[in-house]
Amino acid sequence: MLSRLSIDQRRVQLIDCALDLAQRTGMSSVTVRAVAEEAGVSLGIVHYCFDSKDALMAAMIERAVGDHLAAFLRVESLDDLGGDVAAADVSGPVGTDELRALLTGALTSVLDVVQEAPERWLVLIESTVVSLRAPSTSGAYSTAARQNDLAEDYGLRYLSAIGARTAMTWDGSERAVVRAALQLIYGMIQWWLVDRDDDRARTSIALLCDWITERATPVVPGALSAR
Repeated sequence: MLSRLSIDQRRVQLIDCALDLAQRTGMSSVTVRAVAEEAGVSLGIVHYCFDSKDALMAAMIERAVGDHLAAFLRVESLDDLGGDVAAADVSGPVGTDELRALLTGALTSVLDVVQEAPERWLVLIESTVVSLRAPSTSGAYSTAARQNDLAEDYGLRYLSAIGARTAMTWDGSERAVVRAALQLIYGMIQWWLVDRDDDRARTSIALLCDWITERATPVVPGALSAR
């Protein structure tokens, strides 16, 4: 049965096993030997799929980041939210109230995912620390920067999409808004991991949604009622 898996399929299996280990017992438990035992394969198979432990860790962290971003909104594609502002279909609800509602729903889903699987977010936090402590020659060295880049790109696309849907814009300040919002979201998640206070986390979400909404303006001046 083992020989029937392609190298790509085997890599996916090994990454899944590495993630399972990290979620159960922490990043420090992820070794080549431990992953091989978890997958029920030989050390040689792991080394065949990954040149080094660093390569395996880098692939695992990349998957973790991707999974977290995909879980952020529980949507299959940002395309479902709409295109760019210029081509926006604004036939539905528009304006600040709708924008705030979309943001609230999205960030509430973030908290829901964290509550369902706190260990998944601990992996993300641990992977950042591992990256920051890694030698510059290691595969994990640039992981933290890669995490930030992926999150920022996703956030920019999402902000553009909900802006298009609600006929609102941030007039070129999207990147600054996204970066600040992500910093606050990650801080909120880490705080919740410590105190597990759902109500205070939701209060933080409401304040963040207000802050993002207050920085948006209608796409066409005067087209929407005054805020």
